[in-house]
Amino acid sequence: MRKTLIKAAVVGASVLALTGITAGAAQASVQGPDIKGTGSFQDCMNWGQALKSSGKVEDFACMVGSEPNTYELTPFYAG
Repeated sequence: MRKTLIKAAVVGASVLALTGITAGAAQASVQGPDIKGTGSFQDCMNWGQALKSSGKVEDFACMVGSEPNTYELTPFYAG
């Protein structure tokens, strides 16, 4: 039981760290609606980085989707 709780805490902290790339910047931004996609978490990160590099979004967050091989990208726009 203890190992399960520790493992869950580590996984949860890792997901928060990966999805909250720049939480401070995101708080000063306007959050757009989640965009659902098909692919890996890395696909989401790559797409988000491309949007950010092109200036279409100020920042983004990625989450693993509820279905296998899906993700949700949350865009943040300048406020």
